[in-house]
Amino acid sequence: MMNCFFGAANTENGFFSVFDEIFSPEVFRRIYILKGGPGTGKSTFLRAIGAEAEKRGFSPEYIICSSDPRSLDGVILPELSAAIFDGTAPHTAEALYPGAVEQTIHLEDAFDISFLQKKREVIRALLEEKKKTYASAYQYLSAAGVMEREKDGILSSLFLEEKADGAIGRLLSFLHEKQKGKEKHRYLSAITGEGLVRLDTLWHRAKKIYAVTDFHGLGYFFMQKLYRKLSSREIGMTVCADPLMRIHTEAIFLEKEEILFVVSKVPYVRTPDKIINSERFVCKEALSVQRKSLRCAEKCEAGLLQGAYDSLARATAFHRKAEAIYGSAVDFSKVDAIREKFLSEIFANNM
Repeated sequence: MMNCFFGAANTENGFFSVFDEIFSPEVFRRIYILKGGPGTGKSTFLRAIGAEAEKRGFSPEYIICSSDPRSLDGVILPELSAAIFDGTAPHTAEALYPGAVEQTIHLEDAFDISFLQKKREVIRALLEEKKKTYASAYQYLSAAGVMEREKDGILSSLFLEEKADGAIGRLLSFLHEKQKGKEKHRYLSAITGEGLVRLDTLWHRAKKIYAVTDFHGLGYFFMQKLYRKLSSREIGMTVCADPLMRIHTEAIFLEKEEILFVVSKVPYVRTPDKIINSERFVCKEALSVQRKSLRCAEKCEAGLLQGAYDSLARATAFHRKAEAIYGSAVDFSKVDAIREKFLSEIFANNM
């Protein structure tokens, strides 16, 4: 699965999703909303769709779960103008145009309801603990965001905007009107119970890579100016926000030129064509005065992020225990039958 993105993030302001944009009925002719509790086989269902699409020569885009990178939240089939995604919490979705565009697939039909009712109190206890640990994670992330904003406040007075503008002007001198297009949003990284997980999708897709060094967060200042310049020219691009702070841009991919600009640290996924040293765009004399404060904020932020990772790991553990119970209550032969029926329908015209 090379073409992968996250469609949501655990941020300083809580859970944030771009599912409304990714799975918009204005984009696709057919959208399928998958409903079912934890452990009902939704991710397996989605993987089967992607595998069949690849087998038939299509190029699916996979949307990875931002809380559990081993799970899928959705699959996009561009060639068929179709998409299917998990429409349960936290990205709950309902059909806007039932039947005309969206259809809902109910895996709850395979539940042994009497079994689940007997496990009611255990399930409620597990999911309540999961909710509490997520709340704890978001408190850590909120505090980490405060530290990141503290760094931003310091760096804003040191950033040499005119020098950055000149560099960006030279970098973008190759662009022309034919490159105009739509702007879409994805996430390349996610804050998870496994730590910060970064996907390699755009590194592999890009014909040319500009890696912007992350010097005390200055790389994000450079990327923000670059984004504004590209946006003003209506350039077709995929924009990936930083998972902690949505106001920070981690990556920009120019679709027609297949050029990637990305804030990155070594080791690189592959050797960049050019490294943009963000330290060039700072007043070094003023920086020397503020370096101690920046390092203090970075140390605090790192500790708070670790607290978030640990809380998210505990939340995932509670979720998996609930999954195990639900999995015991599912007739997977019925799930398989639903999946096979879906596969035959969605690929009916492409046999």
